[in-house]
Amino acid sequence: MTIITSRFERRLGKGDRDPADGVRAGGVTRRLSTRRSERHRGEPWRDWAAIGLWIHAQMLLVALISPSWPWLLLAALPLSLAFATGTLTILHDAGHRRFSRRTWPNVFAVQTAVPLGFFVQHWTLKHRVHHRSSQVYPLDEATRNTTVRMHPGIERKPVHRYQHLYAWFLYALAWVGELDSQFTYVRKGNIIGLEVPPFHVRLGQWLFEKAFWALVITPYVLLLGPGKFTLYFMVAMSVGAVQAAIVLVVGHINEGLYAPSEQPAPRDWSKHLVATTASFSTRSLPMRWLTGGMTHHLAHHLKPVAPRHQLPQLHTTVVEKVVRASGLPHVEYPTLTSATISHYRRLKELGRTDGGPPVVTGPTAAGAPAGGGQ
Repeated sequence: MTIITSRFERRLGKGDRDPADGVRAGGVTRRLSTRRSERHRGEPWRDWAAIGLWIHAQMLLVALISPSWPWLLLAALPLSLAFATGTLTILHDAGHRRFSRRTWPNVFAVQTAVPLGFFVQHWTLKHRVHHRSSQVYPLDEATRNTTVRMHPGIERKPVHRYQHLYAWFLYALAWVGELDSQFTYVRKGNIIGLEVPPFHVRLGQWLFEKAFWALVITPYVLLLGPGKFTLYFMVAMSVGAVQAAIVLVVGHINEGLYAPSEQPAPRDWSKHLVATTASFSTRSLPMRWLTGGMTHHLAHHLKPVAPRHQLPQLHTTVVEKVVRASGLPHVEYPTLTSATISHYRRLKELGRTDGGPPVVTGPTAAGAPAGGGQ
């Protein structure tokens, strides 16, 4: 697959700098990307082996034992955590082409280690848009959800008044939305801001990846039986979707964060990231591994290809300097629980008001100017 560039990327002038390459804010200039040869390929492949073994060992054990229905449901719970970790780690690394600059090793890594039916080449394009247009409505696909209002740009409906209560159940169906997004992409090629392959190429890519996925899971279907496997797989996938969705949404839809509707100028890119990205549990090594480094979400957005073991250092160096230069508070929560509670309050706010300046509360309020500014 050819490298696809965005219109925004092509508009950059000679004196500007690509946001994926580096930022300059208030006199702070940092090289925020690394050469492909410096992407620490060993880390993603090590995690591929660990998570792949974790997932397949559970699936094989259950397939061989073939437990009764109640035990089958119970066995789906630990698999859900493995699925969530694999999604946040393996799929995410593949989206940044950390396994290889070529497409096929990234597809291979995802389909073998996390056999959930992802369309890796499609997800990579969506994630590229997310990094270049984080929370910009309607460019970032995450901002266009109409069932759960996550951006003030979405029309507010009466049902949204209760979204802070029902959103958690819909997170379990995130895989349904992802599948619908795949179908829509294959049919229409609807990635805003990117040139996409022609229809026959998109269809061929989708069919190849689905066939690869089916080849991986077929032995488990034959061993466990179609009925039992479907129940086991669907429960694990749905519960895992809730876990992965929570980790992802607390990083961008939270109190103290802005929800922009315009693409920032390259010179304002770092300020945009500070205003739209939250971090949590930055001192927890287990949480950093289980979430694929999403604990240091701002550090990741500033340096997308940085290996996870470098994120704590970036958090105390580059992140601190960029935040200081931006004049905005760094929205950071001590735990995932506190970040989730704050996300709940933000959903409630978006469901009952038309939005407005962010309200800085809780752990982000100390020493921070109310609302900040852009």
